[in-house]
Amino acid sequence: PESNHQSSTEKPGESSKGRANGAYNPGRKSRNPYLNFLREFRRQNHHLSAVEVIRRGAAHWRQLTEEQKLPYVRIAFYAPMRPRRCPMCGMRYRMKRAPGAQSSARKSSKPVKSQQMRMPPKKQH
Repeated sequence: PESNHQSSTEKPGESSKGRANGAYNPGRKSRNPYLNFLREFRRQNHHLSAVEVIRRGAAHWRQLTEEQKLPYVRIAFYAPMRPRRCPMCGMRYRMKRAPGAQSSARKSSKPVKSQQMRMPPKKQH
């Protein structure tokens, strides 16, 4: 009588952990086009082990033309930036304000000190 369970001797490139039922967690969109490609490649090749997915995915990525990579570049371009964390304590950094953006309390008729001290750009000879 054969069972549906895999034996302890798996074929190379196959994984038994969490892959038996075909469940797959795609993960978040990255700012890296290659990682976005790899997420889709892993979805199509979920039966492979993690090492084999990377090995085959990298080979496939190198063979793609720039036009074929473009959808993954677009996904990366529009992916949200992750907040940066301090390497020492793990706290999130505060977002810097865009240049020229001032709160309503700071807006006044007199120029800000940084605007008063501006030097003209050096001329190239």
